[in-house]
Amino acid sequence: MRLPLSRRGPPVMDTVPRRASERGVGPTATVREWIEAAVADEAAVVPLSVITAAVAEYRHRRAS
Repeated sequence: MRLPLSRRGPPVMDTVPRRASERGVGPTATVREWIEAAVADEAAVVPLSVITAAVAEYRHRRAS
């Protein structure tokens, strides 16, 4: 996948690893999550396991 250069701010290819590192995940997982969020159906049901994982990640980041 080719990542575009940004006209405002750092290039996307520099932003992805930084954002991934901040969250403690890999760049591929970060891009996948962004794509999934972009095409998600807002009316879709979110599994409880996903919500539970998000809460756990939030708590972990707040404790760090």
